[in-house]
Amino acid sequence: MLKKSQLNHNQFSSNKSTDSSTHIQHGLLLLHIPPESLTHVTSHLDPQSLLNLGQVNARLSDHIKDDHTWHRAFVYQLLRISPETDLDNAKSLLLRRSYLGSWRQEFIVYYSLRRRWERSRNTTTAHVPLHSPVSSMHLMPGQSLISSSLQYGVVSRSLPFTGRILRGYLDAAGTAGFGIGNPNTEFTPNISACALGSDGGTAKILWGFRNGEVAFTSANKAMDAGSRSAAKFSRCAVGEEHHGGVLDVIWDGANAVTGGADGRVKIWDSKKARCVWTSEGRAPEECIKVASALGRGVVAGAMRSGDIIIWSGLASELPADPIHVDVVVVSCPIHDARASHEITGLFIDNCGPSPSLLVTFSENTLFYRFDVDFSTGAVECTTFGDPALGAITSVAPFFTNQPGELSLVVTGTQLGCVAIYDWTDPTISLPTYKFEAYEDGASVSALAWNGLVLVTGCARGTTKVWDALTLEHLRTFPSPMPRKRASASILVGAGALPAEDPSVRQIVLGPEKEVLLVAVGDRVMAWRAGPVPKGGFKTRSAPGKKKERAVTSKYHQQLEMHQAIVESRHLLDEESAHVQRAYGREREQRARLETLGLDEVEAVEYVLMLSREEAIEREAAQAIDEGVFEGDFDDMNGMSLNNPVPRRVSRSSSPPSSAASSPPRSLLSPPSSPPRAPGVESRSGRPIPRASGSNSKIQVSPPLRAEPTEALFTPSPPATAPAVAHFPPISSSASPRGSPAGKSAWSTPLARSPVPSPGTSVSSGGRVSRAPSSTTKVDEEDMDDDLRLAIELSLAEALSRGSS
Repeated sequence: MLKKSQLNHNQFSSNKSTDSSTHIQHGLLLLHIPPESLTHVTSHLDPQSLLNLGQVNARLSDHIKDDHTWHRAFVYQLLRISPETDLDNAKSLLLRRSYLGSWRQEFIVYYSLRRRWERSRNTTTAHVPLHSPVSSMHLMPGQSLISSSLQYGVVSRSLPFTGRILRGYLDAAGTAGFGIGNPNTEFTPNISACALGSDGGTAKILWGFRNGEVAFTSANKAMDAGSRSAAKFSRCAVGEEHHGGVLDVIWDGANAVTGGADGRVKIWDSKKARCVWTSEGRAPEECIKVASALGRGVVAGAMRSGDIIIWSGLASELPADPIHVDVVVVSCPIHDARASHEITGLFIDNCGPSPSLLVTFSENTLFYRFDVDFSTGAVECTTFGDPALGAITSVAPFFTNQPGELSLVVTGTQLGCVAIYDWTDPTISLPTYKFEAYEDGASVSALAWNGLVLVTGCARGTTKVWDALTLEHLRTFPSPMPRKRASASILVGAGALPAEDPSVRQIVLGPEKEVLLVAVGDRVMAWRAGPVPKGGFKTRSAPGKKKERAVTSKYHQQLEMHQAIVESRHLLDEESAHVQRAYGREREQRARLETLGLDEVEAVEYVLMLSREEAIEREAAQAIDEGVFEGDFDDMNGMSLNNPVPRRVSRSSSPPSSAASSPPRSLLSPPSSPPRAPGVESRSGRPIPRASGSNSKIQVSPPLRAEPTEALFTPSPPATAPAVAHFPPISSSASPRGSPAGKSAWSTPLARSPVPSPGTSVSSGGRVSRAPSSTTKVDEEDMDDDLRLAIELSLAEALSRGSS
């Protein structure tokens, strides 16, 4: 037993020594790999892992202390540039260094801020600084905000993260100072342009009026709630104002630049409210946009026609005496007359060797770069853009002169896409990066970029945050505008309330890279990226302790559920009302057709039939009004029995003596389609004469009108016919066609006793006078049946005589 235990002890000792030697060998292998391979391994680690690795041993600590290790880890994880690739790569276009010190500090700060933007649980704060849509806003020191309104001509002061609005406005009238904040009394309705700025805690406001005046407001300690000192307001001299409305104003340091409807560009000294330089007028051209780089002595103005005028040679401190200025006119690059020539964006890049211009046009898929040589006046135009992304709706240029950094231009399009262009390389016209920011196709209305995050706002009020380097989506903020409830939607639809613009107007990012301000309509939304715990947001409860139920959260959930139900019902009611309005007429028309037993084609034919009947009635009424004279029937008695040739009824207005000697005018038609005289109606294609052989008086029965029995009923065309119907001779089948019928029964005219009608009578002068008829429809049908029976008997008698 003792030997066996010693054997086991020796075996265990040998195994333990083997394991320890194996661990030592593996550790030596990790420490003795080449530095390039070790850099390749550590480039996959995040900052916290790199710091933990530096605490393992001295060699790894030395490797982590090397700034090159952090640089390679930064560019690989954020720009996807491998350690074996050169840093001069197109992927470094988005790289911006916040700290010019070590890459270790840069990587740690970037990683921490990005984690805050992605995982922070801070809520947003929305407030209404003005009683009208926010035209522009400016972030003051201390995270305070000033917002302007062109509608009222006032500027409000607020603390966005608490929602507090300071009392009083900075108005453009210069009479009330800070005022008391009453928009009904403190407003200037003739404001056309406004620019906000600050100099420390002093707020600077530049006003442009519709009558051409320019004014300045300076409020010292503007955000001090306890200070009630009035703001300093100064207005320009009468002779220095624009001859027309002021269309655009901008700040350039201590100076201001304005453009007016008279086509002039003016430079102002804001402290003295004095114009120090004025360009030549180009009326009736209007200057709608201005841009300046007074540090380089360049000012540009965009005209409404699309032309751009550039002035160079302006000193930083302009003297009172006139100076020589070089002028270069850049023609509009759009030659299509149907395309829009309105310039929506004008920027000057003064970071390069010579200033260059960036110009965007309305409803255009391209933007343009103009490089101007002021010594020769030569202009070089470069086009950027991708037509597949849609028209450009917003643009945000970021020019830099820092070594190792490239200037870029970010654009948002009408189709909800974002494109990033390399501004320093004019040979590349297509975007270096592009992605779809909004899947619903909402146009991008605002952009902001600070090297850490890219923030986009759309026309529907939604704001999205993207990583500035990897372009990964971090978070989404819904619109701060309240959703319209049922009652509010009804009022807006009825026209009682004005429709508000739901698009994002402006996005402001704080200098600390953790503050976000978004202006939508009359509201401003504020959000701060708060700290995130090391372990993340994990709900940990103490053991043995019950978790308290969130009663408030449940109440909010029920409230949101009830509101969603009300909104859904209202949407259903609106949809139902819209469907009823849209298809109500069609259903009503189909119902009427079903009552008539007709389809659409038959209904059209029925309408055409009624129109033809109305035309026939008008013609018949006109014929009756012309009259029937008793002299027109004198030729009836003198016709030959063997060869009866009836005459057309004369329509002369002469006395009866002259009517008797009138010659015959036309023959009768065959019986298949007999004509009829004016005032004689037909039923089923047969004429119904109503006349007597008396020369003293003529009785005319009222016309018979057949009711339509089907949609394809077509009445007989109107034609003239004799007052007495005469039928052609009918011979037997054996007799030739041209043989006379001397013994035919038709040789004797069909005589019938006249039926007096009180409705129509003929006076002694021969004019037919018509009175309201009292004959009913039943009497007319009986008369028609009697006449049909008489004709049938006559035909039967004629056939029997012919056969005999």
